[in-house]
Amino acid sequence: MELAKGIKQSLFLVVVALMLLPEAQRRWKLFADFPLQGAYVAVEQPSTDSLSWALWMSGDFQQTFNDRLEANIGFHDWLVRINNQLVYSMFKETTAEGVIVGRQGELFEEDYIRAYLGEFFVGERAWEGKAERLLKVQDTLAAMGKTLLVVFEPGKGSLNPEKFPVKYTGAEKKTSNYDYFSKQLKQAKVNTLDLIQFFDLKKNSADYLLFPQTGTHWSYYGAALAADTTLAHLQKLHGHCVPDMTIDSLGSLPRPRHPDDDIWLAMNVLLPVPAQNLAYPRLSFETDNQKPKCKILVVGDSFYFNWQSDGVMFNAFENADFWYYNQSVWGRQGVETGKTNQLDFRNEVLSRDIILIMITERFHHNFAWKFDEQLYELFYPGQSDLIDYYSDNLRISNDQFMRLVRDAKIRNISIEERIRMEAEFLLYEDYQRNPGKYTRKEDLITILMMGIRGTPDWYAKVKEKAIERNIPLDQMVRMDAEWLYNDKYGR
Repeated sequence: MELAKGIKQSLFLVVVALMLLPEAQRRWKLFADFPLQGAYVAVEQPSTDSLSWALWMSGDFQQTFNDRLEANIGFHDWLVRINNQLVYSMFKETTAEGVIVGRQGELFEEDYIRAYLGEFFVGERAWEGKAERLLKVQDTLAAMGKTLLVVFEPGKGSLNPEKFPVKYTGAEKKTSNYDYFSKQLKQAKVNTLDLIQFFDLKKNSADYLLFPQTGTHWSYYGAALAADTTLAHLQKLHGHCVPDMTIDSLGSLPRPRHPDDDIWLAMNVLLPVPAQNLAYPRLSFETDNQKPKCKILVVGDSFYFNWQSDGVMFNAFENADFWYYNQSVWGRQGVETGKTNQLDFRNEVLSRDIILIMITERFHHNFAWKFDEQLYELFYPGQSDLIDYYSDNLRISNDQFMRLVRDAKIRNISIEERIRMEAEFLLYEDYQRNPGKYTRKEDLITILMMGIRGTPDWYAKVKEKAIERNIPLDQMVRMDAEWLYNDKYGR
């Protein structure tokens, strides 16, 4: 009896100690933490400072206190990792936002799959207009001895459709932004380099992985092949001031080099990143010291950082700045040096020999983050279309764009139509607030056309006239708007 009583008391003390241990860990950090990776919001420690009768009676104080307590409990990060590991190991799922597990353990950011399948297609008109404007910009730069190049970077969506998760089995592949835009640029003879096609040709013959299983970007080996191809293409376009690049050797590392493990780290599991067939190249550049190097400006996304880590552009060119999402400036030292809106845009562009726009398939709807439109406005001021201006603003804002994607699905209309509706609303709203700033004829005609479409009786009469004259409805709307403009403003 005494033995049984002693065992019960011991077990009771163990249970009490286990219950108190998280609080002791929170207060005194008895054991080293295993900090979580990725983006998350730090939560304040629980406190009674905000306690009031009103908050207590409404229950807000209790809810806030409980949330803070849970977020700051001792061993919180360890418990999160244990939970995430169990979810991944048992169900092949992940709690990381936007991450999905595919066949053969391939990790995807799901938006790459959705972009490849055409879920984010913004319509033909947007890409036709951009191709037309980019050609004008390219010709203007060429007359100054400068080169413009658009690079389509690959992504896991286009490279590995056979590894998509089971839920995408039989998913319909529709026209994507890449499908239509790349075709328009080629037809317009805008300088393009399609690394999506290049990687598709290489993936079955490459000695090493072009994309790591545990990362979202191209591997360092894939990035080196892409850089070599890009420099060779620029040599053809611009000439001798672009150097040759050589892959001197291919080494391996005991663990993947970041960002080859970026998705795995964001999953916050217990186990280390798995071994993969990855290679890490050593690069050299053959330059003629008697000839000056080119100056290049690169506008792009995070795929560029593999090149930056290996010093590709900085070794190949005299002046190589990178404008990340056309927002932050990264200089030769590989650190952020400022914001693009603080620069003299005209001087930055005209001081370069080569302008390179590079973008991966997930962000094609964001194309160039308005950099292309800034170039057009620089050389052709006052000729931009207002609807295109507001539509561009909506497309480059991911939160706004995804909201419109969801809303278009609910309304059973195209994303193109939903974006145009929102753009027209924003234009009309601004016109109501600031009518004095709208003096250009084309802008006023656009606003008058919106007025016609927004007035049911008026729009019905215009439809009748279009049928009678056997002309397209949009043409008839514009004709009426032009007549109104001449009547109201022409004199």
